[in-house]
Amino acid sequence: MTSIVPVAVTDDAASLAEREKSFYNEKGKTSYHLVRGWIWRAIGEFRRNEEAHDLYDANGKDVLDYGCGPGYLAKFLVRDGARSVTGIDVSDAEIEQARERAEANGVADKCRFLVADAHSTPFEDKSFDVIVGDSILHHLELRRALEEIRRILRPGGRAVFLEPLWHNPILRFGRWLTPSARTPDEHPLTVADWELCAEIFPEFEHEERELFTIPLMPLNLVLPKALQKRLARRVWAVDDWALERFPSLRKHARSTFLILK
Repeated sequence: MTSIVPVAVTDDAASLAEREKSFYNEKGKTSYHLVRGWIWRAIGEFRRNEEAHDLYDANGKDVLDYGCGPGYLAKFLVRDGARSVTGIDVSDAEIEQARERAEANGVADKCRFLVADAHSTPFEDKSFDVIVGDSILHHLELRRALEEIRRILRPGGRAVFLEPLWHNPILRFGRWLTPSARTPDEHPLTVADWELCAEIFPEFEHEERELFTIPLMPLNLVLPKALQKRLARRVWAVDDWALERFPSLRKHARSTFLILK
């Protein structure tokens, strides 16, 4: 197959990638992990990230973990039957951790991890059946990233991303209070970003999670896990009903699953 040279990244996108790389290579020297730890505790059992796995099938597929970080997802993709798993991340430090984790988990023979700018990957056209990512697109120049995903996704393939949403005022206030927990260029997604996804992927769909759980998150700082789980399952049911019944509320959810095909 003839190798395809990716379209050159714009100066703005390249500069953004360098800033992201610097942040994640140096995050161990900042308060990032401390603040993130408190945020994750507050989200607690309300978290529904794992439901992304229900939106794609990795079995027998060549899968790209787009913005793989330290490679947490690789062992699950291999467990689910992925033919191959490739991970990319702009951070050298994160990629090194991903390689070490794959070795420790016994899946290194099916995995490869590369330092790469997600705006302009080193892959040929139509390289992957499935592309997945968790909280990566909102770090990028979105149009450029979506066009790159479309380039490397095979016909009939699917890309699934979990991303934060911008519109909820409680979440916006929380982000304002915790600047060290995020990079300066982060931009949680908006309704306009859904429209951009639909422009580039005409069969685009999106699903939202976590709405009425948002004001309840401080409770998770004091509730034991068992009570968190009981509360979460009750509120999830209310969230699902409300988001289905009142579509105008969807933009106020904490998370959106983007299904690009």
